[in-house]
Amino acid sequence: MKDPLGLWMMDNAVLFRYAGEIPCMREKASSALLSGSASAFLSPLYRTLYPEATITAVSENKAHLDAAMEEEPGLIAIEGNPAEYIGSGFDIAVSVLYMQCLDTRELTPYLFNLSDSLSAGGNLYLSFPATMKYELSPKKKQQSWYSMDEDVFFKRYMPDDVMKALSMIGFDIRAVEKDHVPDLDDVVSIHAIRR
Repeated sequence: MKDPLGLWMMDNAVLFRYAGEIPCMREKASSALLSGSASAFLSPLYRTLYPEATITAVSENKAHLDAAMEEEPGLIAIEGNPAEYIGSGFDIAVSVLYMQCLDTRELTPYLFNLSDSLSAGGNLYLSFPATMKYELSPKKKQQSWYSMDEDVFFKRYMPDDVMKALSMIGFDIRAVEKDHVPDLDDVVSIHAIRR
């Protein structure tokens, strides 16, 4: 693995341990959607958990998709905007460290698209850098947490607002976890089930 984001994720694997707990809620899954560049790097984990499943990754970054496919050759890679992608019939949808790339007006449509991509009873796993106070400002440009050579536009979300949006869209929240990470401060993980 040579991709800076993939290397960062390997170095910080403890952040994504909750993603591996989804099998406790869904022992059999025939398909998984990995939404966003960081999520694509979880494809080997989901291949291990679900050896027979179809695993699809959607990202705007072709280099990240190519690097993920080196780790998991069976990955179905779709180059495109994850916020606009709508699949169907997925048992699991995963979005790690992607929501911070979205402005507030883009968040709810993205969550609706993830919901539409899941079958009834499907599992949604989200993780995102959070804030504990209200931030109404748009995305801010800052140095990437995974590569000193790259700047990113970034917004933090309040966990309560994300959980409220998920409940209104038609999800039942099953678990919420929080980790403190030096580069990202607090990262919140939410596991929800589509009604």
